[in-house]
Amino acid sequence: MPTRPATIARRPRNPARTRGRLLAAGIELFAKHGFHGVAVDTIVAKAGCNKRMLYHYFGDKEGLYAAVLQAVYTRMEQVEMKPLPAAATTADVVREMMARHFDFLAGDPEFVNLLMWENLNQGRILARHPDLLTKTPVIERLREGLDAAKGRGEIGDVGDIRHQLILMMGMCFIYFANRHTLHQAIGLDLDQPRVQAEGLAMAQRMFLAYLGLDDEGNGPAKGRKAISRTPLAGRSPRGPTTRGRRRG
Repeated sequence: MPTRPATIARRPRNPARTRGRLLAAGIELFAKHGFHGVAVDTIVAKAGCNKRMLYHYFGDKEGLYAAVLQAVYTRMEQVEMKPLPAAATTADVVREMMARHFDFLAGDPEFVNLLMWENLNQGRILARHPDLLTKTPVIERLREGLDAAKGRGEIGDVGDIRHQLILMMGMCFIYFANRHTLHQAIGLDLDQPRVQAEGLAMAQRMFLAYLGLDDEGNGPAKGRKAISRTPLAGRSPRGPTTRGRRRG
């Protein structure tokens, strides 16, 4: 009696695992080479699947790239929006927000690289996917804290809250975005934990000083004068004035 050939058990499909492998491969490769420096063949080879799976789950390479950006931005938002201590002072809130941002950047170099690549690309892909990135939750948290401090007489008018967020993030981001060139230019190894700790502490003190607060959070209520931030003469809040400009 003839025997039947043995059947090979087919591994059950796991869509979530396949999508996750593609996403992980995209994060790694786009962080290293940017959107234009990675081919679909390279991505699927890294993920261990075929092109059909990439097109099925993400539509095309840009769809995967958009999902990559959303994934790393979500990682940051989860850190930034953790609850703050209920009894936190204004200085505590500022220091904690900056420390969270700084520590996230220190621990997630892929995010730093992806952000720099997208800026080199002039944000073109983000512009085509406007719902991918928003700092509104962080802006509202900062606004709430500074408005409360102003109401208590601790600080004066700080102006456009978006500029305050840029200052806070910028003083942190440069330690990671420019770490290699600054190491060569000024001889300071920004990868060293001690140097990072010093940089974060200095950035925190500088921003508190801008608000008119000392390291302990003391402001005008302790005899210091609140600082009112107003646009420079001849400039509007939106940019340079056009008054007196020659027209060619």
